[in-house]
Amino acid sequence: MHIDCPASRPTRRALTQVWRLVRHPRNGLLRFIAGRRTESMERFLARLEAAVEPEWMLRPYVATAMDEHASMDPRAAPREGRVVMDAAELSRTLELLNSYSRRLRRNRYAARIASGWRGLRIVSEGDSWFQFPLLLEDIIDHLAARHAVFSLGKGGDTLSTIYAERHAEIFPALEQVQPHCFLISGGGNDMVRDGGLAALVRELMDSVGPEDHLHENLEDFIADLLRCYRLLFEEIAQHWPKLPILFHGYDRPIPRDDIWLGQPLAHRGIQDAAMQRAVIAAIMDRYNEALAELARELRQRPERPIEVHHVDCRGAIRDHEWADPMHPDDYGFARAACLVDRKIKQLIDTGVIRLATA
Repeated sequence: MHIDCPASRPTRRALTQVWRLVRHPRNGLLRFIAGRRTESMERFLARLEAAVEPEWMLRPYVATAMDEHASMDPRAAPREGRVVMDAAELSRTLELLNSYSRRLRRNRYAARIASGWRGLRIVSEGDSWFQFPLLLEDIIDHLAARHAVFSLGKGGDTLSTIYAERHAEIFPALEQVQPHCFLISGGGNDMVRDGGLAALVRELMDSVGPEDHLHENLEDFIADLLRCYRLLFEEIAQHWPKLPILFHGYDRPIPRDDIWLGQPLAHRGIQDAAMQRAVIAAIMDRYNEALAELARELRQRPERPIEVHHVDCRGAIRDHEWADPMHPDDYGFARAACLVDRKIKQLIDTGVIRLATA
């Protein structure tokens, strides 16, 4: 799927739509053909160990718990009837399946660099918007079609975990890759883990707007996330003072009867679908506004400014482009990736990202 915005370049858009129909992960021709074959466990394991095939080629053989009752950490398993199961190998297969995306990305990055790559190098860290294994083409999947991306992301990661593991993950990668920019996605899982969203909203009140349902706890919660980001960015800037950093605050998701959004809101008495959606939108607006303000503050510091840039994804994803209440589908992720790529291009054009001197 091309990273160009779906709203631009009509001829290319038409060709892209044809390709999507051919290879779409849910109903495409290539999935239809591949999905009619069964695969031996031995061959399936060999494919997983090699980690060279595009993820969509494995999707016909993969089942998932990705629905509104799933955990935050997307998991995959062999699809019954498509893979000839061997109980003795199941544990190893599950481990390989759920590490496939990360290993594939590392293999592709290494191959691209070994080929003499002279383009943009990126280190990315984050949650399932940056790493949704096998089942969706996330933001980094789209960006990696054009750039060399060293991916650290893991579905289900919280920002607090990412910060705690920075010395084991982020800093070694920055030292190894010497990237032109660093991308990070976080905060959403911190917000909804264990039904925590309920603590951020007030009980249903009549004749008030959605913003009135935001609990004062939300400001404290966002302040904690900003503190993690600020400390991380300041520490990165100590070692890589000219490294541009990009982050985002998600689009406005659509609650259903799900454990992340819909059920916690219903627990607070907010059961009307329109009000649920408006309350979630108000929370996402507040989070994005706070991130944008943090970015401005760090860039405008009189001493040692940090090149931090907020990518506003709000309004990018259409209502029918949500795979579940928390994640866009392939098309929605492509729209979000387009916004990230536009920001990267803007930073290159203005000299913030310097390809020639990095």
